[in-house]
Amino acid sequence: AVIGTIAAGYGVTQYKANEKLNDEIAKQISLFEESSGFTVDYKEANYSLLNKEVSLQDIQFKGPEGEDLATISHIIIEGYETDKVSPYTAMDLKGLRFAQQLIDLAEPTTPAELLNASYDITSSLKYDEATGKSDFDIGFVAGEVAAMDMAFTLGNSKTLMDVSLESQKMQMDSPLTMEQELQLQSKMMMAMQELQPQSFNFSFNNKGQFESVVEQQLSAVQLDKLTFVQQAQMQVDMLPLDEGSKVELMNFVNGLNSLNISMQLDNNKAVSELAMEVSAVAQQPEKLAQLLNLKIKGS
Repeated sequence: AVIGTIAAGYGVTQYKANEKLNDEIAKQISLFEESSGFTVDYKEANYSLLNKEVSLQDIQFKGPEGEDLATISHIIIEGYETDKVSPYTAMDLKGLRFAQQLIDLAEPTTPAELLNASYDITSSLKYDEATGKSDFDIGFVAGEVAAMDMAFTLGNSKTLMDVSLESQKMQMDSPLTMEQELQLQSKMMMAMQELQPQSFNFSFNNKGQFESVVEQQLSAVQLDKLTFVQQAQMQVDMLPLDEGSKVELMNFVNGLNSLNISMQLDNNKAVSELAMEVSAVAQQPEKLAQLLNLKIKGS
């Protein structure tokens, strides 16, 4: 009986949470439609009280004339809160596909592998308010074409998070005025100057069709692979990188298989201070690589 009472109470609470969620989603979609001219619809929305997850199923985007643009299989948002920056927030978007009408329009100039791909996007933020440390991770997969991931860590990010939360709250009720946008942009720029970059990692991997996509794009501008490589070599030679890093970049240009770039900054220095140090050694590739703990690997 006790278990039944608890289950019933949870069911009622869950039902009310879903009702509130649908009202909030309807409000946010209305604001988006008003500012963009697009129409958004979805089949189902749910909120899980246990793990604080919001999920939307079968989302459809239509243009100003009611034409189909794209669909998304589902979006799951975890840890999102409206009144504070959560210690952990994540978004998982699966199955973004372009509508056939859009594919037909873009087909003459865009490789079919990209137009017909199913796209997945993930992002996450770990935030420690006490220390001001933020860990960001963003992932992107384009069907069987390619996958990309970018992760970076920032120190002293509390001011940036506070400004982001302020912006979020202001946009919940109505679109921002020009004056509000300018004020927020000013605050955001000041907050970004206080950030302390700590690490950066980027990875790109060919999932099988990337080389074909590149070849089609080169053909569209009447460029062969050899000329493309030669032009890339000239561009790489101009970069302020050590010779080993340049070789790795060209390994990627030739192989079109994978590219990994990482930087690790040991000292907690603000963006403005770090920019000055980078500028001082910009013409000294070996010292620049040492300052940034730069590592590049390509194939």
